[in-house]
Amino acid sequence: MEFVVGGMAITTVGTDGDDRAIEFLVRPQGGAPEGHFAIFCEHDHDWESARLAISPDSGAVPVAAVAWAVEFAREYL
Repeated sequence: MEFVVGGMAITTVGTDGDDRAIEFLVRPQGGAPEGHFAIFCEHDHDWESARLAISPDSGAVPVAAVAWAVEFAREYL
């Protein structure tokens, strides 16, 4: 799924119901590098134990993209 949020496009590039993870690709306007990150939660833990992982080779990830992704992940994890 792709969503336009402010001046960026956020795409969910992977979901895994077994691992309870959602991967995101963010493409800011203006030629900034793409960012890639994931939010994941273990099966036997609640939402407060969710984690954010940012790919080491990722571009900068806008805080607004992470904030939006957290709200999205709360609905689907």
